Amino acid sequence: MSLPDLSFVARIDRFCQRRPGAPREAILASRLLFHTARALRRAIGEALAPFDLSMEQYLVLSLLSTDEDVPSSPSALCEALDATRTQMTRLLDPLEARGLLGRRPRGEDRRSLELSLSAAGRRVLDEASRAVHAVYGRVWGVLAPGESDAVVQGLRRLHAGAAQGGGASGGDAGADGRSSGMPEAPGA
Repeated sequence: MSLPDLSFVARIDRFCQRRPGAPREAILASRLLFHTARALRRAIGEALAPFDLSMEQYLVLSLLSTDEDVPSSPSALCEALDATRTQMTRLLDPLEARGLLGRRPRGEDRRSLELSLSAAGRRVLDEASRAVHAVYGRVWGVLAPGESDAVVQGLRRLHAGAAQGGGASGGDAGADGRSSGMPEAPGA
């Protein structure tokens, strides 16, 4: 006897039928959010492939572009991207090797580093941003005018609720649902 090919919606329905009181709509919305995030990440990854950038490397360049008047530190980027020092080093090394960013000691303390976006990094970011923004336009373009604002507001509230739940890795959320754990790179 072979098992039927069930969609994730059908599986959620079966799960909820066997567990009275299970929050079907919340489960379905969460699964849709996870699936959508994965599809968006995949589409952005494909858009970044010609630039030999991962999403995380793109975010590093985006964040550095906002800090040109005040150089960033690796620890500030770790906090903004919810990354460990080891992960950040793995992101920064290839970007520096390609000449897309610079690292130099900060003042007298040679252990503390300043990061800055190079001219080559700005050029790559400008081109990569156009590709990423085209993905955003295609994905978000399916919504009617004004719908994206409602989605953003709802996602901010959901993030705030998840962050307050104790299991989220994001920072403290304010009353407006914004969190210090969410990167705020313009156009990223």
